[in-house]
Amino acid sequence: MLNLSTILFLLLISAVSSTELPRISCYRMTNALFYWIGLISIGTPEKTFIINFDTGSTDLWVPSIQCLSTCDNMHFLENKAKYDSYSSYTSRANGATLRIAYGDGSYVNGIFINDTVTIGNLSILNQAFAQANNISGFSSSTFDGVLGLAYPSIGTSGQIPIFYNMWQQGLIPDPIFSFYFNPNPNVYPGGELIFGGVDSTKYLDSITYVDVIIHAYWEFMMNSVQTNGKTICSNCRAILDTGTTLIVGPSNQIALLNYAIGGTYDHEIGLYTVDCYTRLLSDFPDVEFSIGNMTFILSVLQYLLILKDSDNYICYTVFQGVNLRDNRGNLIWILGDYFLSRFYSIYNVNRNQIGLAKSISYSYSQIHPKSLFGNSSNKNYFQNIFQLFIYVIIFLIRNILFFLNI
Repeated sequence: MLNLSTILFLLLISAVSSTELPRISCYRMTNALFYWIGLISIGTPEKTFIINFDTGSTDLWVPSIQCLSTCDNMHFLENKAKYDSYSSYTSRANGATLRIAYGDGSYVNGIFINDTVTIGNLSILNQAFAQANNISGFSSSTFDGVLGLAYPSIGTSGQIPIFYNMWQQGLIPDPIFSFYFNPNPNVYPGGELIFGGVDSTKYLDSITYVDVIIHAYWEFMMNSVQTNGKTICSNCRAILDTGTTLIVGPSNQIALLNYAIGGTYDHEIGLYTVDCYTRLLSDFPDVEFSIGNMTFILSVLQYLLILKDSDNYICYTVFQGVNLRDNRGNLIWILGDYFLSRFYSIYNVNRNQIGLAKSISYSYSQIHPKSLFGNSSNKNYFQNIFQLFIYVIIFLIRNILFFLNI
């Protein structure tokens, strides 16, 4: 998980009949960056927590009642969502410890315990999770904890992940889960997470499947990344990560990508800016990700992050350079939420495959200020000034010629 924002999609659990697949509906909050969260309940009686569903980690953790000084600025102190094992009569001692560090530098320490975890209409019995008593780097987060959906091998203490327990306890028909996210902030709900299958109404055309190459993260091989006639990388490793906002890659490759787009590095924020006042939309190239037998394309309004700074707008690309490595030391790309909001994603544990298809919301174009992309009043102002300057020059030349003729 590489969290780069405090903005979110809210996932709320929907109860369904026994003949339907368990699904979670998504609801987007405001602002520019995002991640997806949802509601789960733990214990008996149930205690509800706001959770970040993260395909880039494995463990489930929530704040403990014992988390004090390191949790002072956390969101859950406002809604008092803390787990107390002594208040749940289905809790069981575990004793293992959690020490987890995420890609953005945040970390969590805690102690594992077993209890009933409820997600939608599913109750997973005797599920191991950590009650966190030391948390750092989550002060701006609007969720209480994280539910990991990656492979067990990157878990911290050998606990069985919650998705595997769903399957082993016979709660889902197939060991598959899938995500649909809608990039339109005005749509309610904004997407869904399904356990046990896929929703064929949420994607277009056929699904492209690729093999998972290391059973840790959801890691696969991309054929290439290309833009503006330039190949940025070939045979590059990538992971799908719902816990990461942006699209992240090795620093030198991301630099090539952004320079091909026309970006300039902003050292203060660590992202690349582009001129979106005078450049037309047609001036920006598409970015193409070749995966399996398909090419997945992001156009300009799908890869730009438009932020307002005082009276002006600043346009950043969503491509960030960070030299991250998988658990075998290989440099990797992370296709985060700006990618996943355009493409339906399927995670098949039984076949060890990832599936991708164009989302039904692929064509949604973010609404941008009318002053941008060659339509600005500033541009018109300078055009008028230039025209006035030409008129003045012509007037002076005519008068000089008239004077010389005299």
